[in-house]
Amino acid sequence: MRAKTNRTRILVLVLLGAAVGLILRRWQLAAAYDEAGMILPGSVSTWVVSIFSAAAAAALAIGVLRLPKRGEYEECFSSGRLEMVISVAAAVLVVLGCGLELMRGPTAVRLLVGFLGIASGLCFAVTAMQRYNGTIPRPAIHLLPCVYLVLQLIVDFKQWSVDPAIQDYCYDLFAAIAAMCAVFHLGGFCVGYGRRRLATFWCLACVIFSAISLTDGTLGRGLLVGGLGLWTGINAWQLLEE
Repeated sequence: MRAKTNRTRILVLVLLGAAVGLILRRWQLAAAYDEAGMILPGSVSTWVVSIFSAAAAAALAIGVLRLPKRGEYEECFSSGRLEMVISVAAAVLVVLGCGLELMRGPTAVRLLVGFLGIASGLCFAVTAMQRYNGTIPRPAIHLLPCVYLVLQLIVDFKQWSVDPAIQDYCYDLFAAIAAMCAVFHLGGFCVGYGRRRLATFWCLACVIFSAISLTDGTLGRGLLVGGLGLWTGINAWQLLEE
């Protein structure tokens, strides 16, 4: 009972942090830009969001150090019905988000990345079903989403890097990096080389930074980011079980 209570407390704190981060980011978007859309130098809201983000990342890094080390798949992931339902819901959001993004004037690169994203969402759903059935997913099921997130990050950063205001895209960047690292470390459990502390850190970091960047883009982008945040969140919930 104590272990379950601790796990619930941690996740509640992370979700509260995610909600606070989202509110602060919305405040920044409303208060830190002028009429031309340029960021105002020295804005209080910009400093508050930056300090909050750094503090949240530091708190997560310190918090996961208390977790006992585990590396085997069966030790970290459960076959619960609720976990399966939430994981499938996250997969659906990813598929819908990638599908909507594909409809925004697709180029060859966007088509490739978009279809990889849809396939990755399906991989999340397969992973959820296999866990529910007590089966360890094959490494390729985790590898494909990792490849997709790497390519998506490259494509996105190419677009972001032309913006001189780092505050315009840095939280999207943090969320993308956290999602990529989380999926990579989750895949390590399939081959018996899981690193519980790192996987938990990146999963929880993805939850917080996904929430902060949730309102920064289009509906498709929001669904994708929300799906990745939900996917990493439910994985963190399982990783935190004592």
